[in-house]
Amino acid sequence: MTTLRPARLTAAAKKFLMWDPNPALFGITIPCPVPVTMGLHDAQHLINALIDNHESLRSRYSYGMDARCLIELPSDGGIDTDRIDVRVIDIEHVAPESIEQVIEETTVASNLRLDPPAGKVVTAALLTRSTDVNILLLTIHHVAIDGVAMWVMWDDVATYVRQWEAGEPIVLPPESTTGAEWAEFLDEYALTRSGEFDYWVAASDIEPYVTERPDSPESAFLDGVIEGPLAERLLDELPAALDVSFTRILLIALGLAIEDVTGVARPVQVQKHGRYSRLRPGTDLSRTVAWLSDDYPWLLRPATGSHGDRMLDAIAGYPQHPEDFTLLFWHHPEGFARVVEFNTPKFYFNYLGDVGVWIPGAHSREQARLTVFDLSMFLGASQNDGVRRVHYSVHSPTGGIGIARVKEIVAQWLSILETVEIGVSA
Repeated sequence: MTTLRPARLTAAAKKFLMWDPNPALFGITIPCPVPVTMGLHDAQHLINALIDNHESLRSRYSYGMDARCLIELPSDGGIDTDRIDVRVIDIEHVAPESIEQVIEETTVASNLRLDPPAGKVVTAALLTRSTDVNILLLTIHHVAIDGVAMWVMWDDVATYVRQWEAGEPIVLPPESTTGAEWAEFLDEYALTRSGEFDYWVAASDIEPYVTERPDSPESAFLDGVIEGPLAERLLDELPAALDVSFTRILLIALGLAIEDVTGVARPVQVQKHGRYSRLRPGTDLSRTVAWLSDDYPWLLRPATGSHGDRMLDAIAGYPQHPEDFTLLFWHHPEGFARVVEFNTPKFYFNYLGDVGVWIPGAHSREQARLTVFDLSMFLGASQNDGVRRVHYSVHSPTGGIGIARVKEIVAQWLSILETVEIGVSA
């Protein structure tokens, strides 16, 4: 009989498992290059090693208001085919320009193979050929992984492949702190936090939680890039003048644009990495594989004057400890009663960090799940050939605000970034 150990859920996983309308289908796929000599048996052992190394990958997750997590023991090295799911797809005769389509179709199929309640949190497809490299499409359910953890998995695959090719014993770097351990700490730490519930409740949206949407307008997706002089201004000039990060400037400019276009300040749900190791000095979360990201509502407070004046006011009034929202609402024992009364913001902002390469439209599938938001904005930075860029993808669901209003808000957002003068009233 399999021994299962109860464990704490991170706030992000808890929210998702309780409220997402389709929790089974939310995989994140990571394409990993592996040697052409790596076949099915070798790939199975690789996947087994990853699962053994990270308890979030060998857990069973239940759905609903009583959502919970049960962790399985590591394997003894043997391959359990119920847990280790790897398919082989021959791409030897697939034209290079068609491989992306194969990856897309395989990714969709992999999502259908996930089953968190049964402990199937990981699935994989090995795309094989005789030259260049094989491609291991590693699909992990989002309940067990976030954007930072993706890079941990990438590093684990690279480490495994390097040791495997050299004929060395497989030794993957362990997690210093697991997601369940961190969640348990936050449950206890939330009791000591001085953040105020009333402050966050004041950022509740003017509209109730979205449960159903009309059939129109049609969903809208807009992808773009900030580069050249505007990128230099955003990345260097404005942060130096304002003494604040460029990501904060991007967010505040979005809040200003929304107010300018809609005529009223609306709260924005801000997604963060959630790895606040400073809350417990000495904690290392750099290799933690779990869904640790958190979010909080930010509402532009009333201010008059130019965009520069309003931006300075927003910077001065920005909450010093935005993590208080997640701590109080999801880890504090009194929090959930406040959560159910809170109107989630209808605008969403998620800066993904240095993404290296941004593929236009690549985030549309994930954003399409965010149906509670009238508009979601994903952003990332890259630097290739010495050129720095900030990429953005904006989405509005069917029954949202429509493409015309999306374009209007994005155009105003870009205009503010281009023209805002700090300390000079218009």
